[in-house]
Order: sequence, then C-alpha cells, then structure tokens
Amino acid sequence: MYQSVWDNTAPLAALVYKWIFVLFGKTTTPYRVISIILVIIQAAVFNAMFLKNKAYNSNTYVPALVYVLFMNISFDFFTLPPVLMAMTFILLAMNNLFKRMDNQTKDEIFILIGVYIGLATLFFLPSIFYFLVTIISILIYTSSIFRRIMLMIYGFAIVILMACIYYYWYDGLTTFITQFFGSPFRLESFHYVEFTDLIILSTIPISIFIIAYYKMNINGRFINFQMKIQRVMLLYLLSGFIAMFLVKDFTTFQLIYFIPSVAFFVAHYLLTIRDWLKAEATILFIFTLVMISCIFPLKGFLYTDKFASYGKLIVNPSPNDLLVADKKILVIGNNISTYSNSRLATPYLNSQYALYHLNNPNYYDNLTSIFRNFSADMPEVILDEIGLIPRLFMNMPTIASQYDKKDNSIYVLKP
Repeated sequence: MYQSVWDNTAPLAALVYKWIFVLFGKTTTPYRVISIILVIIQAAVFNAMFLKNKAYNSNTYVPALVYVLFMNISFDFFTLPPVLMAMTFILLAMNNLFKRMDNQTKDEIFILIGVYIGLATLFFLPSIFYFLVTIISILIYTSSIFRRIMLMIYGFAIVILMACIYYYWYDGLTTFITQFFGSPFRLESFHYVEFTDLIILSTIPISIFIIAYYKMNINGRFINFQMKIQRVMLLYLLSGFIAMFLVKDFTTFQLIYFIPSVAFFVAHYLLTIRDWLKAEATILFIFTLVMISCIFPLKGFLYTDKFASYGKLIVNPSPNDLLVADKKILVIGNNISTYSNSRLATPYLNSQYALYHLNNPNYYDNLTSIFRNFSADMPEVILDEIGLIPRLFMNMPTIASQYDKKDNSIYVLKP
C-alpha cells in the first residue's frame, strides 16, 4: 500500500480489504456480513456504555435498538466503509472518556483513549477530529491534570508512530505520509453524491433528531452528570460536520459520523415517553421513516430518485466490460467501476495521485519512474478518459510501440 498501489485509503482499512479479497475474492457478501456483525457489536458497546455511566434514567436496550435502526439510513453503511470500522474504536474511546467524567482517574483510561482514537484514525483519517473533541471535553468537564492529558496524547502518538515505523522499515514512509496524511491537502473532493442530494437524503433523520432533541429537553429531567454527557455528544455531533470537510470521497457513509449522537438523543426522547403504547407507536413510526429514507431513493419509489440520486454510488455496466474482462488494466480518470471485472496494472489506482506523476513526464525522475512502473506491470488495456496517454507515449516510444490505439481513449497491448 502507498508504493505498489497509490491511493489514500487508510492503512488498517486497506489491510482488512486485502484479507477479505484474499479469503473470499471479489464477492460483496463478506463486506455486508462483517458490516452487520460490526453494527451489532457497536450497538452492544453503545448500550452498555451509557447504562454503566447512567446517562439514562432507566436500564434498557432502547439505545442499542435505536443505534441499529439508524444504521439503516443508507445501504452504503453495509458495504464495510472505513468509517464504520473506525466507529468501533471511537465508541471504545468514548466509553473511557465517560469513565473519566464519572471521576475515575486511572492512568490507563487516558492511554486507552489515545490508543483507540489512534486506531480509528488509521482506519479513517477524519477520526482525528474525535481526538480534538475528546481533549476539549476533558478540559471543560473534568479536572484532569496536565500529565494525564499528555498520557492520552502519548497513547495516540504511539499508534501513529508504530504505523510510521512499519512503513519506514519497508522504505515507504514518505509515500505513506504523502498519500495518507497529505491527502486532505493534495486531493480534490470527488462527490459520489452531491451535497444537496445528501441533505435531501438526510431530511428524515435530521427531522427526527431535531424533534427528539426538542422534546427531550422539554420532557426530560436530568442530573448534572447526564447534562455533561449530553453536551459532549453535541460536541461529537459538531466534529462530524467539521470532519466532512476533510473527506475527499464525499458519499453517504459519512453520515455514520452522526449516528452515535443522533441515536443517543432519540433514545433519550423515547425514554421520556411515559405512555408505553405511545412509545411503541413512536418507535414504529421512526422505523417506518428510516426505511423510507433508505429504500425509496434507492428504488426510485414516488419519484424520489428525481430529487436525490445514488447513481454514482452504484457500479453500473460499462461499454468496455467485455474488452477488459479478466485483464490487467489502467484507468486514467475517475471511473474506477471498470475495475470490477478486471485487475489493476501499475500502482496508479487513485487518478489524482497518478496525475501528479503521469502529467509531468518531462521531468527525468518522473519519466524514469513511470517507465519502470509500466515495464514491471504492463496494462493489457489502457482507458484514457482525459487524453493524457498521447503526450506520455511521446516520451516513452518503446512502451508506445507495444500498444494499438482502438479509439481516442482505448489502448490495447499487442499480442
């Protein structure tokens, strides 16, 4: 990763994807199964965390139920996105934060918070904002001494340092820092869904959250510690909005950031309803709305696909599918869905990182590296969506001589 494959996918997420591919191939079923297992584990952690810390006035499984329910807002949540894997460690870190807010002062609590958020960051880079929110929460709502805050920073830093040492050992530290940590500054955002579409697709869960938060504050009676937890959950909600500006692949699975906070406040609202029949009817109504939010835009029911579309999220058939089937190919552009029936040749998976290299063949070091990458792993088919190959082949005539040009954008390796 970052040497043989140029991309900004987080290292631990890439490791998980690698072994899923090694064990199961290209089938999508393992991703869905693992996602379901993770959501169940997260729901159990979420429920136990708030019950142990007495965030609610009663012991119940409603928080877990609501968490699972809101994890069904989009089908994209169950494709095992990096943020879903990262959320497991964010919840564990959150649990230790609440322990500290409940006046537990063991040093290992602070180290574990840093370690968990460090692991989450190596699954999904924007998770680093949870680290900032956690520090702010500790400074505002606890009386922790400077030494213990440094222990938390140490726990976070040691995880990141171990990753750096690993890549340094394999002579890949520079590429790791550039492609992973440097991605927010080097890459432009690619929108699988437009921002307006995301707002429309989120209308129902946002409306549920606003109503639940308003009703909870009117009907609920909370002790001081519970109020502190609520404020911290609002800070986590805010960090989700900030993190979205760091994300380069803009898609619906970013909404996972908001699920813990939304589920927390909706569960609070449901637990303030005294009439059990009304409570049952309310949760059934919320369930119906969430299913509508998930299914209607995906299936186009009631013309909802006219207002918001999942089009770019779904791998659609390509006119080149037969040409590239089971071949090693290189796609220069953003249409990576073509790789679904083929294999990547050369390291240039992320087109934006590829352009840093391929777009500057007049530099000797760049040209030498490009030549080596092509020679070591010759693509059987090149799909040039942006018209870059002619200028590149002018500088590499020995490589160019091995390809036939089919049309303005397709180059096929000669037999």
